[in-house]
Amino acid sequence: MALHKMFQATPKFGQSDIVGRVRSGAQIQGRPVALQEWRFTTGDPEVAQAVADKYGGTPEEWVTTTEETLEVMTTAGSLPVVLTAIQSEFVLWGRGNTPIRSCDGAVQKDDACSNCVCPSDVREHKEAARAGSACQPSVRATFRLADLPDLGLWRFNSASWQLAGEVNAAEEALAAAGGEAEGILRLELVEYTTKNGRNVSYTKPIIEVGAAVPA
Repeated sequence: MALHKMFQATPKFGQSDIVGRVRSGAQIQGRPVALQEWRFTTGDPEVAQAVADKYGGTPEEWVTTTEETLEVMTTAGSLPVVLTAIQSEFVLWGRGNTPIRSCDGAVQKDDACSNCVCPSDVREHKEAARAGSACQPSVRATFRLADLPDLGLWRFNSASWQLAGEVNAAEEALAAAGGEAEGILRLELVEYTTKNGRNVSYTKPIIEVGAAVPA
């Protein structure tokens, strides 16, 4: 019910191209850091400014090999969106971010539908993925911002194991909607203490799917 009220506006014109990416992490002093607020990247100054005006932050240039030369570090940890697609798989990446093989955790995505060569045990699979010998999660969501639908389509990519363990429900909910659906992208801070007394904290991306958007 609460989600449905957020999505009354529909785009005045449909922009099919990806205008930029929404990210849950950044490189800070050469190290990857998980963020608690969403980071946007785009190559369009007007788009970057519109995002900053709505969600906070300032458009700034950043070092990248892509065309998305501007970033906005927002103050928003939750984004109302209109979801158009959610896809997930496991991918083993090679040099230049080129996929070597992909699978669904059980069957490889090849002509022969071969059995997956990744470990079937989740813990062993994670360890092998960290060592570069097994596929890692690849979750992709494509959406419009419910607050700024006319900007066009955005994409969120994640290699989060936590999200990979929950994304099937989101994919099924979007498929049941039969088209676009309301949704929320949010970042959740998880904190706990291990048995050894070590404090652990990380940010968990979450994709929530709500009601179908009328065609």
